[in-house]
Amino acid sequence: MFTTYKCFGKDDYNKLVRFKELEGGQDILNEATEITEKIIRLMVTPLCRRDCEFCCNKQYSIADVPTVSDEELQRAEVLCLTGGEPFVFTDPCNIAQYYRRIYRNIRKVYVYTNAFELADWIDDGNRIHDINGLSISIKTESDAFFFQKYIENEPDICSLPSNRLYVFHGLYTGKPKGFEVIHREWQEVFKPANDSIFRRL
Repeated sequence: MFTTYKCFGKDDYNKLVRFKELEGGQDILNEATEITEKIIRLMVTPLCRRDCEFCCNKQYSIADVPTVSDEELQRAEVLCLTGGEPFVFTDPCNIAQYYRRIYRNIRKVYVYTNAFELADWIDDGNRIHDINGLSISIKTESDAFFFQKYIENEPDICSLPSNRLYVFHGLYTGKPKGFEVIHREWQEVFKPANDSIFRRL
């Protein structure tokens, strides 16, 4: 299920960047350098059952995101699993376990999700394992409600080494234990994190 393919090399990346520059398109990729290739933001599914107003996946074409290569995974130290919604359409903890077993160089794995879907996953009796932290977004009032009710005092989550809570437009004002709270405003133009490369399965 989690097979990787060698189909996108550095030459292909450079061609894509030059094409986007010539066409005046939006560049959603960082250059793969000795620094950025250590962290891979890996889209494990494009699927999501929500239609959030503040969804960065609406700001670019997923087809423009290159498939991760075996060589890139061999150089990575950190994976940030994202989607779509990983906790609905995949099992990110099992994905983390798989990649850490195959690629011993991967030291840490984080998962990006939203509070509502994660709460639903936990309510189904699932347990967090084999990841180092969660980056949870609160983009709606229901996210804030489900975070407070199901997540902020969940021992398996609060005990993770590194959790972040991204709060949009002041929807949550708490200071939960075990989370770094980051208040954000929506950006109309997608900007990739400058410390990593963006890939998909």
